[in-house]
Amino acid sequence: MVDFINEVEEELRKDKYNVLLRRFGPYIIALIVMIVAATGYVEYNKAETQKQARAASASYEAAAQLAATGDLQGGIERFIALSELAPSGYAGLSLSRAAGLKVQLGDLAGAIGLFDRAAAAFERPVHKDLSALKAAYILMEQGRYDDVRARVAVLGADGAPYQDLAKELEAHALLKAGLVDEARIKLTYLSTVPGVLAGVKSRSSQALSLLKGQKPVPTPAAPDLDLPADLVPPAEPVGPDTPSPDTAPKDEK
Repeated sequence: MVDFINEVEEELRKDKYNVLLRRFGPYIIALIVMIVAATGYVEYNKAETQKQARAASASYEAAAQLAATGDLQGGIERFIALSELAPSGYAGLSLSRAAGLKVQLGDLAGAIGLFDRAAAAFERPVHKDLSALKAAYILMEQGRYDDVRARVAVLGADGAPYQDLAKELEAHALLKAGLVDEARIKLTYLSTVPGVLAGVKSRSSQALSLLKGQKPVPTPAAPDLDLPADLVPPAEPVGPDTPSPDTAPKDEK
């Protein structure tokens, strides 16, 4: 009798499971299929990203080596071509390198255009602002002081990655434009406020001293800043000319 009852209960349980399976089985199968498909898609995208990064790294290195042989124009063309196909990080970095080569060739207008394109290609503010700042230094060399002031008004905003360098450049643009009192206010701020980069503070103090002695104030040269480069997946190979991993802004002058 007990065995019969157990068999009946087992059959009832089976019937219940079959009902549940018929009702929810298609949804469970669909969910499993979706999970498998999503996992496959993620892995495919990861593989494609790594493949693109390896290809971009090889192309970047080839362009750098060509420029190193003295073929600056050839290097520029390769860097620009790479920028049109590479992921955003390599695109911006390639345009920045091409801009640097334009400077070596004396094509300052072309360099400004490429730095602007690099700033547009980069995604992170620390990368965007550095490219824009380099363009502003070139504008300063050209005597386009109003353009410099317009650009560094944004780059010198509080909390911007290179705010001290941008404010210093703004002060010198004011000075060159004959707005000495406004320049003196900016330089005083940079020479006295805590937390300003040491190099900027020192140069600003020297500029104030020269102003007091009615002596010409030299325009600061563009600092030798490397582009921060968390631009590609860190596991991917990069050429020796690719900047080191992302660091805080440096002031080496």
